[in-house]
Amino acid sequence: MEIGFIGAGKAGKALGLYFKSHGLTVSGYYSKTAQSAREAAALTASAAFGTVEEAAGPAGVVFIAVPDHALEELDAEAAALLRAGRIGGGKVWLHLSGAHPSDCLAGIKAAGGAVGSMHPLLSFGTPEDSAGRLNGAWFTLEGTDEAVRAARAILDETGGRYSLMEAGGKAVYHAGACVVSNFLVTLLESGARFFEAAGMDRQDVFRAIGPLVDATLANIREKGPVEALTGPIVRGDYNTVGVHLKAIEARLPSELDFYKALALKTAEILEGSRLTGAQTEKFRQILEETAHV
Repeated sequence: MEIGFIGAGKAGKALGLYFKSHGLTVSGYYSKTAQSAREAAALTASAAFGTVEEAAGPAGVVFIAVPDHALEELDAEAAALLRAGRIGGGKVWLHLSGAHPSDCLAGIKAAGGAVGSMHPLLSFGTPEDSAGRLNGAWFTLEGTDEAVRAARAILDETGGRYSLMEAGGKAVYHAGACVVSNFLVTLLESGARFFEAAGMDRQDVFRAIGPLVDATLANIREKGPVEALTGPIVRGDYNTVGVHLKAIEARLPSELDFYKALALKTAEILEGSRLTGAQTEKFRQILEETAHV
């Protein structure tokens, strides 16, 4: 079974390399930007196609690796080609969107295609690096029975790990992915400002916090998030949190509300396991006493 790609961005290129590395056949790529298709084809020793029709032609499974906002247009174009008989039936169409279910390919489905979604839970960098990281990545699958079977067969070949998901769960799942990936960047950038407010050079900050972040992630993998927590909140150290609040108000008032929100959320997560309800309430009182306007 050959795999074709519509879309040749970071995800499409990386997945093509990943599939090829596990012995799967990638027929080639179509992209509105011809240069992107040529680059992807060169990376994967496959073909660069000039149209959706050409890209889908030899493929048994077509991966739709376009931005979310382009899915509707692509669905309409492919559906029209299917209805006209210019693309053969019996193909599986899988989009890569994390937020949208396979319903967004309703036109293709109505025209006889099996539709689904296969989302790699990964932040993509260069195609080569990302292809390697896909070996340890998790995928979520959703769609018609035939499409899910095809996606599972592909991942069984590559050794990929996956979960099945209902269509209604995709948006909140993707929101969770944003929290743990995108907002981690936000968290680290905001955290860096605390170190800068203390007088550290910005370049030194990221070198300094790297081992701390790595150790925290290692502890989470080993123990889970609640048991991995360290610091003043898990110790019930109200005085240190109070010292933090005064220092932030004096040196970095723009981040005070951010610190308070995370501190309170941390206490709430710990309540019932490592903090009592009374301790959580005490932290809430301390955090509410310092109001940033």
